[in-house]
Amino acid sequence: VDGDGLFALAWSADGANALLRRRSAPTVLTPHDGEFAMLAGAPVGADRLLAARRLASDTGCVVLLKGPATVVADPDGLAWVVTEGDARLATAGTGDVLAGIIGALLAMGVPPAAAAAGGAWLHAQAARRAPACGMVAGDISGHLPAVLGALDQVVEAR
Repeated sequence: VDGDGLFALAWSADGANALLRRRSAPTVLTPHDGEFAMLAGAPVGADRLLAARRLASDTGCVVLLKGPATVVADPDGLAWVVTEGDARLATAGTGDVLAGIIGALLAMGVPPAAAAAGGAWLHAQAARRAPACGMVAGDISGHLPAVLGALDQVVEAR
C-alpha cells in the first residue's frame, strides 16, 4: 500500500491500525516520513528503526519506511536496512514503481518482509542505472530487467 492508499487508511473512521489488523492477507505499507506521520499520529523521530518496528507491530503489517536508508520491519520485530538508494528515488512516482516491484514479488510467493527488503534493493539498483539528472519513475522500471539479468548471471556462476 503506497501513496493514496496510505492516505485513505489514515483517514479511515476505524483508524488505520484497526482496519489493517482485520486483514487476513499479508500487507506491506510503504510510507515516506509524511505518510508515516499520518498513519502513526506522530513524526518518525530520530530512531527510524524503532519507528518502523512500532508501526509494524501496531498494524500487523510489514512496514517499509522510505528514506535515505530504507527500513523494513515486520510485525515480529525483525528489521532490515537497505542503504543502496539515493536522491533519485525522491522523485514523483518512484513509490508506485517500488510498490509494483513488491507486489510482483508477493505474487511470486516471496514472503512479505523479504519482498519488501528485496524490492527496495532491486528498486535502488535499477535507479542507479538511470541518469543522475532528469530521471523519472519510468526509468526505474526500464532498468529493472538489466538488474534481474545481472542477478541471474551471479546465480548461474555459482
